[in-house]
Amino acid sequence: YDRAVAIVARDRKASTSYIQRRLSIGYNRAASIIERMEQEGVVGPANHAGKREILVREEDENDFR
Repeated sequence: YDRAVAIVARDRKASTSYIQRRLSIGYNRAASIIERMEQEGVVGPANHAGKREILVREEDENDFR
């Protein structure tokens, strides 16, 4: 989870498939991580196009560890 938050904060991208590729994990695990990020305020909900707003700044990523 910590690595995923760091990747999202640095790259400003958050999707299940992006986390899946970057961490070489399965879809279900990546989806769980994205859901947890939304619950913890790291990312916003998916919009009509499936994009998520990144709510955490790179320097704030340590707050989620």
